[in-house]
Amino acid sequence: MLHAGQYEQVYAFEATGTAESNGSEYELYQDKVPPRPSVRKVRFEGNDTYPAMVLQEIIATEAPGFFRKLLFWKKEGFEYAENELRRDVIRIRNFYNRRGFLDARVQYDVYTGRKPHFRNVIFLITENEPIRIDSIHIRFRADDETVESITSDRSYNRALRQNPLREGNRYELIRFPDVENLFLDTFRNLGYAFPKISMQGEVDSLARSAVLNIELDPGPKSYFDTFEVEGAETVSEDYILRESDLRPGDMFTQRKLINARREVFGHHLFRFATVGLPEQPRDSTVHVLIRVREFPLRSIELRGGLGSEEIVRGLVSWTHRNPFATAHRFSVTLRGSFIEQRANMEYLFPYVINTYGSFSVSPFAQRLNETSFLLQKGGVNNSYIYQYRQNLVGTIGYEYSQNKLITRNTDAALPDSTQFFNVSSLQLSGFYSQSFIDQGQGWAIRPNAEISGFFGTGTLQFEKLSLDVRRFINFSRRTQLALRIDSGILFAREIDQLPANILLYTGGSNSVRGYGRNQVGPKRAVFNSAGDFETYLPVGGSSRITFNTELRQELGFLMRGFGMVVFLDGGQVWSDYDDTRLHDLKFGAGAGLRYRSPIGPIRLDFGYKLNPDDEDLQIYDGVEYGGRLARWGIHFSIGQAF
Repeated sequence: MLHAGQYEQVYAFEATGTAESNGSEYELYQDKVPPRPSVRKVRFEGNDTYPAMVLQEIIATEAPGFFRKLLFWKKEGFEYAENELRRDVIRIRNFYNRRGFLDARVQYDVYTGRKPHFRNVIFLITENEPIRIDSIHIRFRADDETVESITSDRSYNRALRQNPLREGNRYELIRFPDVENLFLDTFRNLGYAFPKISMQGEVDSLARSAVLNIELDPGPKSYFDTFEVEGAETVSEDYILRESDLRPGDMFTQRKLINARREVFGHHLFRFATVGLPEQPRDSTVHVLIRVREFPLRSIELRGGLGSEEIVRGLVSWTHRNPFATAHRFSVTLRGSFIEQRANMEYLFPYVINTYGSFSVSPFAQRLNETSFLLQKGGVNNSYIYQYRQNLVGTIGYEYSQNKLITRNTDAALPDSTQFFNVSSLQLSGFYSQSFIDQGQGWAIRPNAEISGFFGTGTLQFEKLSLDVRRFINFSRRTQLALRIDSGILFAREIDQLPANILLYTGGSNSVRGYGRNQVGPKRAVFNSAGDFETYLPVGGSSRITFNTELRQELGFLMRGFGMVVFLDGGQVWSDYDDTRLHDLKFGAGAGLRYRSPIGPIRLDFGYKLNPDDEDLQIYDGVEYGGRLARWGIHFSIGQAF
């Protein structure tokens, strides 16, 4: 075992011992430079409060993980450095000190590993008893009326409950900024634009206790008074002020400033926006500075991608962000793949009723070529979008379309059937994400409802409901569990009379992997002109359930942006929702690779059907037509979905 301060003696002992026990190895080192010492393992002992995963993030000494050890030919990295170990001791001690463990002691031992140049490091931690808060004294610098108004407010009492430095808790210096920001935000949302706070602690190290003194100075209650706008080029300052929803005479709150910044920045015309308070006197009037930077008025967007289902997909879009100098938006978009081609125009009114609402009119034409039908569709979609918060959006829309549906006949010798119908439907949808920034964090919920033929309008009368719920759980910075369940149900008087494109489907790259596109659920056999079996085609249904479970692991040590996943998917479609049974679910399992490339994400999944039936394996009348790979599905995609 090696101890701090004994490294010269240990290395001399290793050289002597190697020469005596293995002369050939000693001679080899005579001719070659011996490998530099490298860290092979890092362990912590005595860390009762914080797990090793937390402590590993604050030190510089690092050991290779399981996957990195497999790359035995990569010799660089993970060098052993005595000076860095000493700094790590200071880092760990400071980490504990700032969290209430003022008497924490940290040492380290170093062991020789399986090879002479391998080093195993153990950090020995003695936490000792932490300092705990015995009492808290809060003092206001304000008149009695102001103090009464603040202390009786619900938000102030909520801040007291959320204060991490309460009586009985550890005296953590690292929590001071959190407490300061907690009270500052509370005061600012109560109308005090210029609050001040000071905190001091009196520590009795013998009694292991501390007294926390907090002085709160809310300052004068403030109101919005004057506004200044910088950077506006093609719109007026009044328009930007209207978009910010800030008005002179309104009581100041920080929440209003945040909402104003979000609304201005969320406008399609601005690439950059800030809303804040410049230096100014600490009084009852507030001067607000809004800075913006505009996008170019016109732009062209080109996007493309490849996939195992769509083969090739592309998008071309032209946008004008301020037609007629109204700050509206007009765009023309063409998108296409081997499955779907669509052209649409959109005119967006960004301010309807209030700054949260917008309205769009979008005429469109669509051609959808699925294996069992061909749809040709044209119409117009009108939508009112209400974005209450960045992570909470609701939409109500109305679509009218004329449709031509060609359904492939079971017998190729017979002509395909053709239907003409129109759809007049009311569409309701919502979106909620627990994270404001990254939709791949926390919860995400997407409900949808479609009501067609209301008040006798349209050819078809049906109601369609669906709910998509997702949950993302982070085990570490590089490991995430993604869960999803997507369900749908269709109501109509005669389900079997509805066109194929209205029905529900599942299966494929984005639902149940291992199966082809829409290949989970009821199917019908198709025969060629000679009467021989050709394939099975999906027929859809009125009830659908799909779930996905995916464990994601980043492998950045191999390549930046590279990762792998293992997954278990399941789902089913039922012809009648009364027949919905969970034991009918079809399952697919497998693994895949992910890479965030400069041209977009690359995804490759290998799925295996766990419980297929004869139709899934292309078996008809006891004869196998699918081959030995019928149980497997390969899903490949390059580029963003759009």
